[in-house]
Amino acid sequence: MAIKILATGDLHIGKKISSSVYDTGGLSAKDTWKRIVDWSIDNDVDIIALTGDIVDRDNRYFEAFGPLQSGFKKLKEKGIQVYMVAGNHDFDVLPELLKPGGFENVHFIGDRGQWQLLTYFKDQEILQIAGWSFPTQYHRQDPLSQFTLSDIDQNFPCIGLLHGDAYAKDSAYAPIDISLCNGLPVNLWILGHIHKPGTLKAVVPYICYPGSPMAFGPKEPGIHGPIVFMVDKGIILTPETVLFSPVRFENLEIDVTGSDNEDELRRRLMAEIDNEVLELNKQTPGISHIVFDVTLTGTYPRSNEIGRWSRGLSGAEDYGTNETRIYVRRVSVTVKPEVTDLEELSRQSSPAGILASAILAIDADRENEFLTQMIAEWEKKFIYMRNRPTYQPLKRFQESEESIRETAKKFIRKEAIRLLGELTQQQQQ
Repeated sequence: MAIKILATGDLHIGKKISSSVYDTGGLSAKDTWKRIVDWSIDNDVDIIALTGDIVDRDNRYFEAFGPLQSGFKKLKEKGIQVYMVAGNHDFDVLPELLKPGGFENVHFIGDRGQWQLLTYFKDQEILQIAGWSFPTQYHRQDPLSQFTLSDIDQNFPCIGLLHGDAYAKDSAYAPIDISLCNGLPVNLWILGHIHKPGTLKAVVPYICYPGSPMAFGPKEPGIHGPIVFMVDKGIILTPETVLFSPVRFENLEIDVTGSDNEDELRRRLMAEIDNEVLELNKQTPGISHIVFDVTLTGTYPRSNEIGRWSRGLSGAEDYGTNETRIYVRRVSVTVKPEVTDLEELSRQSSPAGILASAILAIDADRENEFLTQMIAEWEKKFIYMRNRPTYQPLKRFQESEESIRETAKKFIRKEAIRLLGELTQQQQQ
C-alpha cells in the first residue's frame, strides 16, 4: 500500500496573527496544529513531516507543551508517525518537549546539527527519511555542504527534511545552495523557514517549501496549507496542497475613476470586495476571515478628497454578511490628479509645471534637472539610514544602487502626483 505523507512546518505555536482578528477563536497556531492532527487522522495519513520552527521563539515551552503532547497522543493511537527537524526558533525547545517520552511514534532527526537517516516501513513500501536540525539559533554554514550520510539505499526513495534559507548565501539561518541537491541521493527535499509556499524544483530531486500552514499577517498573502505526498511502488507522486488556513490576507486594487462622492466610493469598494470574496471562496472553501489591504487607484479631479473619504473605510471593520468575516485593515491612496495635459503643464515654470516635468521624466526614463537633484538627495539619506548600526542585522537585505534609484523614483513620482493634485485643487477653488 502507498505511503501518505503530510508535510508542513513553521507552525510557530505560541504566535498569534498580526491583526485585530487574532482574538477570534480558532485562529491561533495551536488551533492549526489541532487541525493538522485531526485532518491526518480523518484522511489516513501515515507520516507527518515537520520542517522546523514548530514552536515560536517568543512564546515557547509552556504554550507549546500541551497542544503538542495532546496531538502526539492522538496520532500515536492511530499509528501515525511524526518525523521532525528543528529550526532557528525551536533548536533548543523542540528536543526538550520530547524528553517526557511515551511517544515512540515521534522522531526528532538531526540533533545538534548532525545529519541522520531513519527508515519507515509499510507493507512492501520502504521510505528513507534524512534530516538535519539547527544546533544553535544562528548557523551560517550550508547544511548541504556538510551532508555526511553514506548509507542511503538508492533502491528505495529518500526524502530530506531541512530548515534553511534557500538562495541566500549570506544568511545567518542555514543558507542553502539548491544546486547541491542534484548530487545527493535524496528524491524529495521538504524545506522550512520560508512562510510563503513555493516549489523550487519540480523534477527529481523535487524541492519545495510547504510554507506556514496558516497565514500570520498581511506579509503572507495567498493560499496556505500543508502539502500531501504519496509514495507508491517506490515512486513519489505529484504533491497536492491541503488548504488549511482559516484566514487569508489579500491585497486589492480598486480604480476610483468616475466616483463622484464618498457614498459612491464606498459602494464601489463594497462591490469590488464582494466580487473578490466570491472568487477567493471558490479557491479555498471554508475561509472564516479575509483581511484586505486596499489600494485606491485611478484618477480624480480632487485627489486629496479621496484620502479624506478613505479614512473611514479602514481599521479592521467587519464587512461580513455571511460565514466569512471581511476586514479592511488598511486603505492606501495612489490616485492621480485628473490633469488633462501633463505635457502642456510641464512647459510652465510654475511649481505645478516642475512637478509635471518630473512625472513625465520618470515615466519616459529620461534625465531631468529637478529629478536628478531629488534622487541624489534621496540616495544620500537612504544610504545614511541603511548604514546606521540599528539596521546592520538586515545587511543581506540591502539594495543595490540601481534598486535604490528605482525606489527613489517610485517615491518621488508618488509625492509629485500628490502635490500636483493639491496644487490643481487649489487652482480650482
